[in-house]
Amino acid sequence: MSLLNGFIKSYKDKYLNKTVVFDKTLLGFLKKSEHLLLDDRLSPSIQLRQALDELNIRVKEPMKVAITGQFSSGKSTFLNALLAKQILPTGITPVTSKVNYIKYADELKIRVKYKDGRDEYHDIENIQRFTDQRQSVEDVDYLTLYSPLNMLKDIVFVDTPGLNSGANVDTQTTIKVLQEVDGIIWLTLLDNAGKLSETRVLEKYLSKYKNKSLCVLNQKDKFSQSEIEQSVEYVQNTFAQYFSKVVPISALQALKSRSSDKNALMQEALEEFIKSLHVKLKNDMQDMDITVLQKQYAQYEKNLDEIRDMDLSANLELSRTSNINQVIDFIKEEIQPKAIESKEFAIKLEIQSICEKIVAQYEVFLNIYDELNGELRAFHQNSKEEFEKAKTEFSQNLKNAYVKIEQIIDAIAGEIYKQIQTKKRYRYQKCKKGIFDKNEYFIKVEYESAYINADEAFKTLFYDDDLVGKMFKKYIRYIASIEEEVHQRNGEIYKKFEEKIYRWQSPYTIIRKKEKIHSDVEFANMRKFAARVYEHILKPYNDEILASFAHISSDFKYIGSAIEFNYQNATSTCISFLDDKIESFVELYEQNPTRFSLYQPSLEDIKHRLVESFHMYKLENIMSKNRTFLSQEYDRLQENFSNIFEEKEAFIDKQKNRHSKIIDLLKNCQKDLNI
Repeated sequence: MSLLNGFIKSYKDKYLNKTVVFDKTLLGFLKKSEHLLLDDRLSPSIQLRQALDELNIRVKEPMKVAITGQFSSGKSTFLNALLAKQILPTGITPVTSKVNYIKYADELKIRVKYKDGRDEYHDIENIQRFTDQRQSVEDVDYLTLYSPLNMLKDIVFVDTPGLNSGANVDTQTTIKVLQEVDGIIWLTLLDNAGKLSETRVLEKYLSKYKNKSLCVLNQKDKFSQSEIEQSVEYVQNTFAQYFSKVVPISALQALKSRSSDKNALMQEALEEFIKSLHVKLKNDMQDMDITVLQKQYAQYEKNLDEIRDMDLSANLELSRTSNINQVIDFIKEEIQPKAIESKEFAIKLEIQSICEKIVAQYEVFLNIYDELNGELRAFHQNSKEEFEKAKTEFSQNLKNAYVKIEQIIDAIAGEIYKQIQTKKRYRYQKCKKGIFDKNEYFIKVEYESAYINADEAFKTLFYDDDLVGKMFKKYIRYIASIEEEVHQRNGEIYKKFEEKIYRWQSPYTIIRKKEKIHSDVEFANMRKFAARVYEHILKPYNDEILASFAHISSDFKYIGSAIEFNYQNATSTCISFLDDKIESFVELYEQNPTRFSLYQPSLEDIKHRLVESFHMYKLENIMSKNRTFLSQEYDRLQENFSNIFEEKEAFIDKQKNRHSKIIDLLKNCQKDLNI
């Protein structure tokens, strides 16, 4: 047993009670975020997983520096200068229509990423095919330019479409890039700096990025030193809140000097040699002549020697004059040391944004449930008020219906009473001849007693005049109208609720996520929940209305049957009873006239007997007492509706609680992650 207990404890420690520990690095922070955000309770989307995967890549990637600015500021020329090679296309129109990532690799090449997920690799000479918006590049998502430049081992440059290219999609793409990068180089023309249009752009897009932003004023070669100094001073004073530093440069001079730099020339010679070698090996693999390769290599070494012997002092002066080294120094001394801090800030900001978006998703769901709960509460209150009104109104109608039966009974009683007549009867009375004469004899005594002319009563009530038949037909129609109005009123109370619920349902059966990272599963669940709102909410209420319909119809049917199919029989029974009573009293009277009297039915006697014959005490219990059958039915409806309301409110709260717990989890995550 101890061995089994030990195994159970070991299993729990390993699989059930395991606490995940994360280190204090940025990667540890991201892993902790993933652990929380990819919890199965959140039903994470593929896009959320992809977003977190991208952040993982960003953590491991070199720092990113974005090159941005307004149209025609010379971004491509500037980047070519940094790369010491004429690679990116330049022009008078905004040719950079795609984001270009510039990364390190052993050889020059470009990778084209298409919007449909395809990847292609091309020679660097084909780059303009995929970047120039004058070309058909709508299906291209972004490009990655690979270069063997040593600087790219520590930096990824991001060439952006700019912020005023005329295309809103370009601007939005650039804004997204600025949020992701570690450093920003804002490139503008020296004579354009400070213009109102640029001020507005900076205020709108760069106000958050001062700590990682450098302002580069291009085309300094076109202005005097005093003009340059004046412009720099103005930008430093005016745009201090946007930039850490302002540097005037000549991208064109920098490109000329750096592309003629010995290292750059040697790199270019190496690239040419490797390229020709690849071609030779590919085409002549079978019949390779080693002497040809030896000659090519000898020429390559000769080219290197010539480059080493070149006098590039003028070139160095041009490089100094261009001021490009100040930009490179800023990247190495300002941006690069802050890269880890900036990256951490950016990634935490992105995690914060992800958390907020997911919280917003669940708050949308809570609002949807709150709307449904609001409709449910409103109906609960409204149905109570409407049922109370209906109970009062229709119970009074029932009492009026009962009074109408009494009036019919009065009419029947009155006609029966009118048909009470008298007829001559004879009895034989015993007499003695004398006191001492014991012989007896009988004398015939005439007297009158009451009788009911039943034939005439039935003729008036049911046959010729059909007085009672007409009254009862009218009464049955009245009862039916009450029943119909009750059903209509109850149906309308439910129908109004049903219409409101279906109006609530309409937008949510087609609801779609607004953010890519939102959960597809959760939105599908919401659509499914809304589509099944009849089963979830309406059906129990509808079932109660239908059950009530059946109960009420049954009671009204009983009333109708008790009257419509009984009134002749009840009248006949009443007359028969009274006739029998008259005859029983006649018999007693004839036996002992001094002790018993004859019976003459009064109007009240007839009414009483009709009430008995019509079983009015039963009808009185359900129609005329304080709690009529409709009162009882409405009380039952209210009680059952209240039970359904409590059940459905608890059901909705259960749905809400799941989302509320996730919101609390996410907010606690934000606190736990210190974001």
